Amino acid sequence: MSMQLSLYGLVFSVFSEDRNKFIGVEAYSFNKLEDESKIPAQLDLILNERPWFAFPYKRFILLYQNRQSTLIPKVLFQEEKKSLYLGFNQPFMENSRIIYDELPNALANNIYYIPNPVVEKVKEFWPNSEIKHFSSVFIESLLINYKNSNDEKTLFLNLRDNSFDLLNLRDNKLHYYNNYNFRTKEDFIYFLLTSIENLNLNPEEIKLIMLGNINKGMNIYEMIYQYIRDFSFISRNENLQYSFVFNDLQPHLYYSLFNSVQCE
Repeated sequence: MSMQLSLYGLVFSVFSEDRNKFIGVEAYSFNKLEDESKIPAQLDLILNERPWFAFPYKRFILLYQNRQSTLIPKVLFQEEKKSLYLGFNQPFMENSRIIYDELPNALANNIYYIPNPVVEKVKEFWPNSEIKHFSSVFIESLLINYKNSNDEKTLFLNLRDNSFDLLNLRDNKLHYYNNYNFRTKEDFIYFLLTSIENLNLNPEEIKLIMLGNINKGMNIYEMIYQYIRDFSFISRNENLQYSFVFNDLQPHLYYSLFNSVQCE
């Protein structure tokens, strides 16, 4: 099982390694939680409705989604200084632990906060759980799946509930990654266009590949349509198979979640 979890809800998928196939997917929304410490209670509620929710799985991968993370090049990383790295650009989070993911394809480590109650509840339900930050899988999956792409003008945009991730690859390496918080569609397009300018790229020439919680008809989509000439939704990973229950699911919606099974 792979699960993507945040303050706003969760989605999980079940993958059969024997068949190399996804056989199930389900999503839940949380109603306006005040803070991340309330997430464990939501997991208990789901368990009450779905007793099989906490069944033992051969492998359980948690993708935790928040904005409290930072990337450090592997050559500069020292484990004993992880709190210093994170504190440089993230506010201190009480009752949380600092975890880091190794990103072998990005040659970096991703350091992040995760609330202790969340970790404890996840370990209670799934003792064998592997915890990763969402952005770690987002970065690594794109490096794996686009390793033969050398187009430096391609940008990947992942839309979350109130922020977006932006990534650029060059020479099969991670060239740029950042996450932006926004409130309005004007905020969104300002951050996007400013990032494009800082990368010395032209909005008229880039190729924008979109994934995450974005659909036609959204005001964010309309802003992209207005300012970006070449844009499209990401395609599903053809190296994996999907049950018929995925036929009505837009391929770009949970791209990182599905590709977590190939990230070590």
